[in-house]
Amino acid sequence: MLLSVRNLQVTFQSGKEAPFAAVRNVSFDVPERATLALVGESGSGKSVTALSILGLLPGRITRLGDDSRILWHGENLLGYGEAALRAVRGKEIAMIFQEPMSSLNPVFTVGEQLMEGLRLRLGMSRPQARTRALELLSEVGIPEPRRRLDAYPHQLSGGQQQRVMIAMAISCQPQLLIADEPTTALDVTVQRQILDLIRTLQQRLHMSVLFITHDLALVNEIASDVVVMKDGQVREAGPCEPVFSDPKDAYTKALLACRPPLGERPMRLRVIEDFMSGRPLPEIPLRQRGGDLSGEIILEVKNLEKNFPVREGLWRHRLFRAVRGVSFQVSRGRTVGIVGESGSGKTTLGLTVAGLLKADGGEILFEGESLQKTRGRDPAGFRRRIQIVFQNPYASLNPRFTVGHILTEPLLLNGIGGTAAAREKIALELLARVGLPRDAFMRYPHEFSGGQRQRIAIARCLTVKPDVLICDESVSALDVSVQAQVLNLLQDLQDEYRMSYVFISHDLSVVRYMSDQVLVMHEGAVVESGDADALFARPRQPYTQELLSAVPKAWNR
Repeated sequence: MLLSVRNLQVTFQSGKEAPFAAVRNVSFDVPERATLALVGESGSGKSVTALSILGLLPGRITRLGDDSRILWHGENLLGYGEAALRAVRGKEIAMIFQEPMSSLNPVFTVGEQLMEGLRLRLGMSRPQARTRALELLSEVGIPEPRRRLDAYPHQLSGGQQQRVMIAMAISCQPQLLIADEPTTALDVTVQRQILDLIRTLQQRLHMSVLFITHDLALVNEIASDVVVMKDGQVREAGPCEPVFSDPKDAYTKALLACRPPLGERPMRLRVIEDFMSGRPLPEIPLRQRGGDLSGEIILEVKNLEKNFPVREGLWRHRLFRAVRGVSFQVSRGRTVGIVGESGSGKTTLGLTVAGLLKADGGEILFEGESLQKTRGRDPAGFRRRIQIVFQNPYASLNPRFTVGHILTEPLLLNGIGGTAAAREKIALELLARVGLPRDAFMRYPHEFSGGQRQRIAIARCLTVKPDVLICDESVSALDVSVQAQVLNLLQDLQDEYRMSYVFISHDLSVVRYMSDQVLVMHEGAVVESGDADALFARPRQPYTQELLSAVPKAWNR
């Protein structure tokens, strides 16, 4: 057996706080040339388990169980000193971390970062390391590898950054590759490419892979065995086929059921609590959707253009057309979904419609009134009636403000609520509406999970009672169970307030669940649009067909 984890227990103790058991009695095996998937929500202990294997946990606050063992070729890594562990890391066991922009050094070129490991671990000279770094970029499918070698991380796309991380991980041809959420927040086609790349490299280098994810759909694509974790414990383990077809544990059933199916639209998505309660699950009726635009048109976009200057050389610039002639309509109480790969112009379109970027052409009409013609004046309050929920719940809230401050500030700025007490009352009502307790009012964003922060961001948008809510990848970084909760909340708000949504996402199952109409964007232009059901059932354009073919097959039903 290549790797055996036995009775792993990890407890964190910081200051006077009570000890927190992050991992409890976890055991599993990774055979040679095999792929094991470690699955669970955020906080389930997946990443702590992986970091324990490499000895990367913070030593001063970490305590390992007396019976814990991590056997590498039969030897217990927990007994290794730092020098011995350093010899194993990167060379025998390598790791791809979840967020490449946090793992890559922004002040060094891609080539320098690749060469550093080669020179330290394999003793290569600088010319040898540069030649090998170029070969590695080619192996992981980076376009124009010679040019990318001297590029900085911020000059690469998210998928290319992840490929660089994979190149660094395989540079010493390790026996075990630990991939910690390597496809999170990547669009479906790039996700497919990364999975295919890992699978190809595994076969060529005869590696084993420990694949960590919160999405069971990906497990079906890459792994032969799966371990499901919750609250630091193993809930279910075994070969993928029986776990997928006949899960025994309620938590595994919940993870499989939380994600929106491609084939139907229930009124609400099931959440973890539905399964963990032990009560019988009631039937959920289906929601009727479609592209009928016979209702009131609240937002209309006509031939929208948005360009950005791009420097070429020292003096020359060219215009990059991020959005090219996009047109669509949104009816009151309906949802228009926008899908496409990263770089297709989805976010730029959303920011321009929201008024955060200035359009370079075309027209945006709100209730028939051109928003461009207000020239900075907004007497009818049109601008505040279009709000946006951003992708990253960790970056969209001011960390220095309490939740109460975050919610009452827009009320004060827009003259809503005559007194501080009235504004506080409105804020508390909004917190209750998005499913958060009253005591959240005095707490800070860092005290909440990602899903809770996204609820706070939605509550902030609701303070000004918008008619149109633009959701820009607002659930892409969330666990599937938390994602289901946020999608249910959005559906409830739309049913109650007849809000209209512009729902931007690279996740096709989520877009189909939410949308009445769908626009497919590619290189800034709309290549296909229409009724959501019709477009998903009978896509006409090759690009749309390619997007649908990249959806993990576990959900393609």
